[in-house]
Amino acid sequence: RRQWGVVEKVESHENVFRLFAKDDGTFPNNEQHPLLHYKDCFHDSQEEAERTIVAGGWTRPWVWGIFDFHHYHSTAWELLLCVRGSANIQVGGETGPTVLIEKGDLLLVPPGVAHKQLSEIGGFALLGAYPQQDVHVDTLRGAPTNVQRANIEKCYVPEADPIVGHRISSLY
Repeated sequence: RRQWGVVEKVESHENVFRLFAKDDGTFPNNEQHPLLHYKDCFHDSQEEAERTIVAGGWTRPWVWGIFDFHHYHSTAWELLLCVRGSANIQVGGETGPTVLIEKGDLLLVPPGVAHKQLSEIGGFALLGAYPQQDVHVDTLRGAPTNVQRANIEKCYVPEADPIVGHRISSLY
């Protein structure tokens, strides 16, 4: 049974948490696929992380933080691996929960799920990437159009995460 808007531990996987988020009237979120948060899952160098992400079928990562406004992508999943510092990230929109992401943590954000950086400590930086199947990644704010809603529903779902190798569908 799904708990909406609640960060919950995935019973079958140590240190993996999920959040199912419903449409809040402004942001579509994603009722089919949860945001996934792997705690303390990567301990190698940033360069090794970049190689691992690309070898796992994701785009060459960018290095940065997260926008300080709620946004989402309708055409792609987003991988966010923290390589420095920590940050509080609000997910699901203005009334959504806050998630603390720290060095070594991985977030997999499904299409439609709103996310925003609230604060950061220690020179916070992420590696961000998208599945290589997704040629065009949009960045959207506010309510989706019918086309964007259709994009979210038909968006490619990665088979597994490139860092730990968990089958994504096994984490629901």
